[in-house]
Amino acid sequence: MLTIRKKYGIVLGTIFILSVIAFNLIMDKFFDKEFEDFIRNDMKDIYYISSKNLEDYIALNSIEKSSININDFDNKMIRFVIERVNTQGIFYDINGNIISTAITNEKVIDLNILKDLPPSFEEAKNNKTMLDIESKNGSILGKLSVPIYRNYNEQIGTLVLIKDYSDNYIRNINIKRLVNIIVLILFLAIFICIYFIASNIIKPIILLKNKLLEISTGTYPEKIENKSNDEIGVLIDSFNNMSERIKNKDEKEKSIFRNITHELKTPLTNISGYAQILNEDGFNDDEFKRNALNRIISESNRMHELVISLLDISKQSSDLKEYSFEAVNIKNIIEDLISIKYPKIIEKNLNIISKINKEIINGNKQYLTMLFSNLIDNGIKYSYENTDIKIETKEIEEYFQFSILTKGKRIPIEFKDKIFEPFVRVGEKGFSSKDSNGLGLYICKNIVLGHRGNIEVVLNNDKSKFIVNLPKD
Repeated sequence: MLTIRKKYGIVLGTIFILSVIAFNLIMDKFFDKEFEDFIRNDMKDIYYISSKNLEDYIALNSIEKSSININDFDNKMIRFVIERVNTQGIFYDINGNIISTAITNEKVIDLNILKDLPPSFEEAKNNKTMLDIESKNGSILGKLSVPIYRNYNEQIGTLVLIKDYSDNYIRNINIKRLVNIIVLILFLAIFICIYFIASNIIKPIILLKNKLLEISTGTYPEKIENKSNDEIGVLIDSFNNMSERIKNKDEKEKSIFRNITHELKTPLTNISGYAQILNEDGFNDDEFKRNALNRIISESNRMHELVISLLDISKQSSDLKEYSFEAVNIKNIIEDLISIKYPKIIEKNLNIISKINKEIINGNKQYLTMLFSNLIDNGIKYSYENTDIKIETKEIEEYFQFSILTKGKRIPIEFKDKIFEPFVRVGEKGFSSKDSNGLGLYICKNIVLGHRGNIEVVLNNDKSKFIVNLPKD
């Protein structure tokens, strides 16, 4: 499998090679053109100087231009023409036969090349001064063909000026190679820097991949140390937070499963025990039988309530981000709940003091009813007899607040933050109440979080005040 680092290295290496090749091709074109322009400009200067020399020679030797003929272009004349431009000269008649030559330095040029006509010789007959750049026997030659006329329309021959540019070409090649080497080193340095920078960027991604693989196997790795504040740093922080949340969720689910097992095991054991006794032959204790049947019914109801609560939690988990919100009249819900629970209130001789304003908030009516029902049920269940229950609603800025204050069983301060966890039951001496399955407040917390609100409890000896804040919109 190709890793990100290998893929990046292959792509970067391909770009590097193509860039070097493209640069070399461009530099070759550039230097070739510059060298060609150099020869053209140099030969242009040579043409002007040699033309002036030819005019001087004609004047010094009293030769009439109108009567000049091919015999005047002897070796002496050609040498005079080229002696100040450091070139070689050869004069051809119009048929391409050599009439005269002048060599300034026989070591500079191969004499055999004088026998070869320039490629543009024929074009020079059409009153065109032509330049040819040839590569001959390892030498780079510039050949300038200059047509010579007796009159304006009578050509008597062609003067070819030849200069060896091999030294210039070698110097040009050396400069080009030096530039290519410098650029190659620069490209290589850039490639290495980019590769190592990319590797440092990819390194935490690879680490994240390995950590994700650990999570997929059910293990939770240590937090990744974050040393950057860029996008990678944000990604690492997000991963650490996600890993911590998944770990906490997994631990919570395992804890819930253990508690469910325990909660179901006890009533099932009791039911099984009583059923076995009742099933024994010759058992005739009617009093025990009545108590046993009542206990079986009680334990069955307890399991039923537990299953209903677990179903509520399961449904909440799937509905948490899919709540169907609508305008809900909180006052109507609370007043209906107090009315429904009135028999329990009368049974304990409780006094409900309510200050409920008409509040309309955006929420899920079903779950809000469950929320307030659980809180009011708890208030009634754990209140002392002949005490007051104060229920109040009010608006605080953009939030709706519900509170219920009761006086009853004391909640130890050390359990203040734990009572919203599943299967936590608090009695006078701590976790011991048998009147609850310990899921009511956990369900309340999930409902509040699903509505983007918060829930808390304020403790003052035997007084407990549960406060719920929900956004109105």
